[in-house]
Amino acid sequence: MKKLVLQLIFGFIILPIALAGSLYYLNQSGFFNITKIEVILENPPVGQEQFLKPHVDHLEAELAKYKGISLWSIKLKKISREVSSLNWVEQLNIKRSWPATLAVRVRPYEVKLLYMSKGGKLLPIIRDGSFLDAVETKQAPDVALLDGENFQKQSELRKKAVDVIEQIPAEGSFSKKTISEIRHDTKEGFWMTMIKTGIQVKMGEEQVSLKAARVSQVVDYLESRQFDARVIDANLSKKVLVRLRKDP
Repeated sequence: MKKLVLQLIFGFIILPIALAGSLYYLNQSGFFNITKIEVILENPPVGQEQFLKPHVDHLEAELAKYKGISLWSIKLKKISREVSSLNWVEQLNIKRSWPATLAVRVRPYEVKLLYMSKGGKLLPIIRDGSFLDAVETKQAPDVALLDGENFQKQSELRKKAVDVIEQIPAEGSFSKKTISEIRHDTKEGFWMTMIKTGIQVKMGEEQVSLKAARVSQVVDYLESRQFDARVIDANLSKKVLVRLRKDP
């Protein structure tokens, strides 16, 4: 019985005190001071590396102030608020990685479209139609550009443009990759300009995925016959109208 009592005293009193004392000593000696801060991008959008790199570099520079602080005393909620305030950050997870690393996992927003401001800088647009901070051309991701002041003034119109571009396939003869500009007319809806040919495509606002498939077939046909089209009007119920460049 006496032996059991001694074992219990050792297990529940002496050992925890010794462990706590060891951890306290290590903490006081700087063993748990942060020496490394990892910023890890989670599911970064494909092809937007040049847009994200300056943001990540800036975040790492801002977090460097926490180096030398003990992982025990670091306030994760405070850091979380700081990182969450960055408008390019959609989600994040911050954790301690013992003994001396702070790990910050960030899921960035995907840039869906761009808008050129009067100063010539490009404003990235995310899925809810919001603008992110302006970027230089070399940092901008390869997505279509919105053309028209109405997009600058109306966030709902920008969101509608995002909804439209999301219905267009990523690959194909008529796809996100083949569209350079998008504009909007209050009567006719959305118009798109193709990069390679400069063809103007009238899409309207409804059944965009169906119309995009039809336009893709028309583009393939035009290329196979070497026709030089000026306008493709897909904003019709059951057909697509093509105007060649020699047409009025």
